[in-house]
Amino acid sequence: MKRIFGVAALLAALAAGTTAPVHAQSQCSSGEMMKFAQNGFAYEPGYNTTTHISTAGNVCSIVGIMAYFCFPMQALNANIPSKEYTFYVTSLVSAGTVPGSNGPTLLWDTDYTGGTFEVHEGSPPNAPTDGSMPPLPDPSVPANFIDGPVMLSGTLSGFHTQITKTGSLPPNGSFIANYQATGGLYYPQVGNGTAIFQGNWCPTLKPTGCTPATYSAHPDGKWDTPGTTALRSSTWGKIKQIYR
Repeated sequence: MKRIFGVAALLAALAAGTTAPVHAQSQCSSGEMMKFAQNGFAYEPGYNTTTHISTAGNVCSIVGIMAYFCFPMQALNANIPSKEYTFYVTSLVSAGTVPGSNGPTLLWDTDYTGGTFEVHEGSPPNAPTDGSMPPLPDPSVPANFIDGPVMLSGTLSGFHTQITKTGSLPPNGSFIANYQATGGLYYPQVGNGTAIFQGNWCPTLKPTGCTPATYSAHPDGKWDTPGTTALRSSTWGKIKQIYR
């Protein structure tokens, strides 16, 4: 059966006698490069968590802990107890929230300009997690999320959040942006192609919601893999013939 391979990356792995770690491949969805889940936290000074209004000029930041990595960063294992992989998104400047509606559904749309991201490898793990996030301001945020070597860094564009509420249902939300890697140890593998950074954006505070006090949202999401590696159809038989 035919597969589509990033031929250069695959042959390099075969030549080194390595395969993709099970910890990554068993969780990865198609096109996913790195994922964070319950340990993502957004904060924005001046944000109104009751009305979901972001004032123009506010600066939003996000910190979090990675759950797992996929191609081409699958060599990183986010489940090693002695390490943690954290990220920091910042410099997202709000253009101001625009309230609206779609039938019975209320909408709050916010665009942000600019934005950068960094993914760090830290040891030993010291970043606060869900259930232990300190009220802001606190010296551990973002310091404990940026205290290791940079695995990947880059820029964001078109960052957008949308919060929706229908009837008596609790508010829900999502975010989406484009990203482009510019540096870090894994930049050569990822390349400078543009891909999507997106996910859920929980906007309600605990205990009725999932966002800790003093934070603006509790996101979970992923970075998709840029299409920077030349692809072509191949078969396992053709790959094996190279090494006979």
